[in-house]
Amino acid sequence: MGLRITGSTTIENNIRRASDEANESMEKLSSGIVFTRSNPQPSDRSLSDKMSQRLREIASQKRTANDAMSLVDTADSALNEVTNITHRMRELAAQAASPTLSDKERKFIFVEYETLRDEIDRIASSTQFEGLSLLANPAGEGERRDSLQFRIGQALSGDDSEDPGLVSLSGFKDIIATAESLGIQSLKSLISGDGISLDDVESVFGSGAASIAETFVDALDKISGFRAVFGSVSSRMNHALEALDVAGENLSASQSRIRDVDYATEISNLTKANILVKAGTSLLAQGNLPAQLVLTLIRSLD
Repeated sequence: MGLRITGSTTIENNIRRASDEANESMEKLSSGIVFTRSNPQPSDRSLSDKMSQRLREIASQKRTANDAMSLVDTADSALNEVTNITHRMRELAAQAASPTLSDKERKFIFVEYETLRDEIDRIASSTQFEGLSLLANPAGEGERRDSLQFRIGQALSGDDSEDPGLVSLSGFKDIIATAESLGIQSLKSLISGDGISLDDVESVFGSGAASIAETFVDALDKISGFRAVFGSVSSRMNHALEALDVAGENLSASQSRIRDVDYATEISNLTKANILVKAGTSLLAQGNLPAQLVLTLIRSLD
């Protein structure tokens, strides 16, 4: 005659299922994601991976936009100083045109003038971003690029001219802010003498305050044009960064709803599974009690 404990198989199966659920909950809680070895959810995982790839693209585009902003800020700061210097040189030229000055005093004025002119050239040649000269074409470098292009969005067409994700800084090779390019005259040859006469000044700048002012107006207009080009890129990059921030935030929230674990719910599931395991184990022990009593009775018959 066999001895069979009825109901124990069902209890064991329930314990096994509850134990599997507890292990799955612990795996989710330890990893922070809902995908597990026993429940990989391939469709949701594929969607989450695509979102991760897009988030990496957005991060890369934000880095490009920030680099472009840094480049533009570097160039604009240098051009701002060139503007200040040009205004000072304009003042010096107007001052030197005064007939009340002696030739020697006029020479002293143009010593400062030439020093400031040299500073414009120094600023233009030394203004660089990651080795790229922004305001001049230093000797030894090849032809400058016609434009600088920054990718801040996905390409929607094969034609770059119609690609909304590509920002171009057009006319870059024409942005030359040296004194010669700006049309600022040099009086270095006149400084070598004992003094500079009023006739010498008028031969360079023309006679009268209006003529002197006109000499520097073209230079200031060119500088303003250069700053407008850089400023337009800066303005667009500011808006692009705001749009990328919003897109990244929304995409991260969407991915979180698919991928991330709801800790409150999962802890509740783990607690429930642990209770079921303990309860099932206790019931299995109780189920084995009749068999133990039968064995005790058989031993007493010996």
